[in-house]
Amino acid sequence: MDRSSRKEVILLLHRNTILNAAEQLFEDKGYAATTMDDIAHQAEYSKRTVYLQFSGKEEIHDRLVLKGFTRLKEQLLGEWDPNQSFSAGYKKLCASLADFYEASPYQFAGIAEFQTTPLDGEDLPQVKRDIFAVGEEINAALGEMISRGIAQGEVRADIRIKETILIFWSSLSGVILAAHRKSSYIAETMGVTTDDLLEYSFGLLLRMVSKEGEIPL
Repeated sequence: MDRSSRKEVILLLHRNTILNAAEQLFEDKGYAATTMDDIAHQAEYSKRTVYLQFSGKEEIHDRLVLKGFTRLKEQLLGEWDPNQSFSAGYKKLCASLADFYEASPYQFAGIAEFQTTPLDGEDLPQVKRDIFAVGEEINAALGEMISRGIAQGEVRADIRIKETILIFWSSLSGVILAAHRKSSYIAETMGVTTDDLLEYSFGLLLRMVSKEGEIPL
């Protein structure tokens, strides 16, 4: 490994250390309550070193969201089977999202709550453009899954694919967040567990797009 490559590896190590420290603080204290001083202390770096790697707290947050989107894309596409049925692919998607939340709740929330901004602004940070691009790759894969479901006769032919993708993302991410954040309320008032609620919700959404009687739940 030459000197340039070693330098890149070291810089990547520093950036990951800072990102991991920030993610833990954002989960424990919340984004608004966390300062750059907190992040530097948690990462055991000087604040100057942190600022050499990131322009500020917003970029750190965005980098975590991009990291989450990229991991999710790799996880979903890594399990992608072009020959599987729509229902099988959908159930894998739901399981992957639920597992992703368990592994990285802050990144999951960041993905769910990411606000897509117009991409034509000259001052839009590259990291936000990268987040948008990865999200579009995931959407394209979901679009293919839905199109295949229509061709296979499992999904209603009148489905508007782009709108359905948005509804799926909003509904699936929203119910996963709510099921975990309100688990005590759900148990007390509904008498069901978080997993029970998620399974019911996933099935309800599946019925929304399925041809009657075509998809076993």
